[in-house]
Amino acid sequence: MATIGQIAAELGLSKSTVSRALRGIPSISQETIALVQEAAARLEYVPSVAAAGLSTGRNHAIGVIVPSLNRWFYSSVVSGIDRTLAELGYDVVLFDLDRSQAAGTRLFARSLLRRRVDAVIVVATVFTPEELAELALLDMPMISVGPPVSGIRNIGVNDAAVMTAATKHLIDLGHRAVGLVGGYDPESLTVIGASEREHAFTRTASAAGAVVEPTWMLSGGYRSGVAKQVVLQLYQGLTWPTGLVCASDEMAIGAMFAVQQAGLSVPHDVSIIGIDGHEYSADYDLTTCSQDVQEQGAAAARQVVAEVEGAPAPYAFEPAEFSLVVRGSTAPPRHSR
Repeated sequence: MATIGQIAAELGLSKSTVSRALRGIPSISQETIALVQEAAARLEYVPSVAAAGLSTGRNHAIGVIVPSLNRWFYSSVVSGIDRTLAELGYDVVLFDLDRSQAAGTRLFARSLLRRRVDAVIVVATVFTPEELAELALLDMPMISVGPPVSGIRNIGVNDAAVMTAATKHLIDLGHRAVGLVGGYDPESLTVIGASEREHAFTRTASAAGAVVEPTWMLSGGYRSGVAKQVVLQLYQGLTWPTGLVCASDEMAIGAMFAVQQAGLSVPHDVSIIGIDGHEYSADYDLTTCSQDVQEQGAAAARQVVAEVEGAPAPYAFEPAEFSLVVRGSTAPPRHSR
């Protein structure tokens, strides 16, 4: 009997591609799926998942709870999880809360999870106290990716540290009138992470003696369109900051459009920095504090699989790395040139 690795070697494909093709994942072409299935039949492939499940009582599947698949951050984390689990011979059981809420229910009840998965990965999701109590009763490994979720071990950047670095970049350039585009993602971004970023911004700006007017603290909803609206309103007023720190790159991109629509230029009149390392940040020449969200998802996948297979579970994880990527959207304020 052949393994996924042997099929991959036979066809010159990656194990991840072979695993996805055997599961009929839509991102794999029909031609590749047919090629893999023909090779699997010819080589007498028998899924190790089923065989191992019979002997160990495990499902060889990991539950992934995600707020939505329509946003870059969430889909990028899931991509890292799915790729890694495929390489490890595990399936993904996806609980898309955006889809389930549209149907009038949340589809990750404890009974459903317990019957289908060996571990759970949570992607930046806000839970009610009742839901957290349900999850706490699951006797299986559980990790959150992205902003922290109360009571669940977390893999992600330190929200205070990444916001401090972004704010300090503008301060170091000489900006002393700065604003924040933050707020909360109504779709699901956890309150803990958003609050940490806001506190870090005000703390860093105050320590540098910068001016932060209350009207410069904006709620952009972690969406480009919402950020554009609130920033446009700000820069149509009489006073405004020379620098904007945006708690996500999506909001930063919206802010850039707003500043230009207000008749100003970036960075000549207003410097803008974001956070995340969005796939479009380079296209918009956006300065950002970049993080590898796919790798965070991959790290969570590797860890829960290791724990399912008997490895000890660490109590907590080191914060994920991030780096300041300076591009053309930030510069010293005009008066200092």
